[in-house]
Amino acid sequence: MADLTRIAQIMAEAVNGPGRPALPERLCGACVEALAMDAAAITLMADTGHRAGVWASDENARRLEERQFALGEGPGVDAFRLRRPVLVPDLFAPEEERWPVLATTLGAQGAEARGLRRVHAFPLHLGASCIGVLSLHRAAPGMPELSEIADIQVAATTVTLALVGSFVAAPDSATARPWLDDTPLNGVEVDQAVGMIMVQLGVRAGEALDRLRAHAFARDEEIDEIARQVVRRELRFTEEDR
Repeated sequence: MADLTRIAQIMAEAVNGPGRPALPERLCGACVEALAMDAAAITLMADTGHRAGVWASDENARRLEERQFALGEGPGVDAFRLRRPVLVPDLFAPEEERWPVLATTLGAQGAEARGLRRVHAFPLHLGASCIGVLSLHRAAPGMPELSEIADIQVAATTVTLALVGSFVAAPDSATARPWLDDTPLNGVEVDQAVGMIMVQLGVRAGEALDRLRAHAFARDEEIDEIARQVVRRELRFTEEDR
C-alpha cells in the first residue's frame, strides 16, 4: 500500500493549485504521481449518452475515453453504468471479449494504444449519484493488489469531492474555477446533434445517438467532429442512415 499521507498531500496540492491547467487535468496528473500510474483520465457524465467533458494526463488516455463514449462500450462506460470498479488486467488480451468493437478499434491504432493495457475504471460516487469515471492505466498488464485498490478508491473519492466542491465554492475561493465552461471535449454539440438527428430520422434519442456513434465509427472519426458537422448543417442524416 502506498503512503496515504503522501497520496493525500499530492491530491491536496492538485486541488489547491493554480487555475491552469484546469482542476480535472491537475487531478489526473496527481493520480499518476500518487498511484504510480502511466496515465489517468476523468470523464464527467450525466448518463452513458451525455458526457460533460473529458480530461487526461496524456493524449492517448484522452482518445481512449473518447473512443469508449463514441462506441458506447468499454471499461469506463461499464464502471459508470454498473456503479462499481471495472478492473481490466490486459485490454488487448485474446481472452478479453467484453468490448469487441473497442478492442478492434484499439488494435488498429497499434503501439500508441498499448501503453494503456491495464485499466482500472472507478466510478465517481456522490451518495447514490455518479458524476463520472476515473480511469487509470499502466502499460504492464496485471491485476491490482487489494491494497492498491484501496489507494485508488481514496484517490477517486478525493477527485469526486474536489470536483463537486468546486461547483459550490464561494466566488472568491481559490478553488472556484470556471473549468466546466472550458472543457477540452464538450458534450453540448453531441446533445445538439442528437436532437437534430431525432428530427431528421423521426427516432428517439437513444437511437439517434446510436446512429451518430455508428457514423463516427464507420468514418474512423471522433464523435465530437461528426456532431459538429451535424450542428453546422454540413452533414444531414437521411432514411438511408436508419
